[in-house]
Amino acid sequence: MAAADIYRKTDRGQAEIAGRKLKLNPRIRTMLILIDGTQPELLVKEEGEKVGAPPDFLDQLVSLGLVEKAGRAVVPAAANEASAVPEANEFERFRAAKDLMNITIVDALGLKSFFFTMKLERAGNLADLRELAGPYRDALAKADGEAKAEVLARRLNEMLR
Repeated sequence: MAAADIYRKTDRGQAEIAGRKLKLNPRIRTMLILIDGTQPELLVKEEGEKVGAPPDFLDQLVSLGLVEKAGRAVVPAAANEASAVPEANEFERFRAAKDLMNITIVDALGLKSFFFTMKLERAGNLADLRELAGPYRDALAKADGEAKAEVLARRLNEMLR
């Protein structure tokens, strides 16, 4: 493992998010949700530290077969700040952001997330999701604490740009 390595969820990881069969530690589960194949290991580990995941969370996820190495981040040239991952179109960004919001809010609030998820289902574009970003962050902070809410809100804001 190296700081520039990028990890993505495996099919087993996607199934674990949907089915919760392994009964993962909630903080490790949060990190599984956040690993999306776009962030280098260094940033993922920083996020893990902020949400209180154990230092070896990435090793645990790899050993369980939930994530795999997808490649290495490209170091942008000083003049060319190109992203390591190509820009997704607006619909793909909308779906990914909506999925992140839905999974993480249900994870944090359980049944109490019902009304928020109803609002989320009515969202039809990125602008609608941007309007829900504040209430999303507030609900996460109340349920799981400021540090976790900050990490998830920052990731959401990156997706909504």
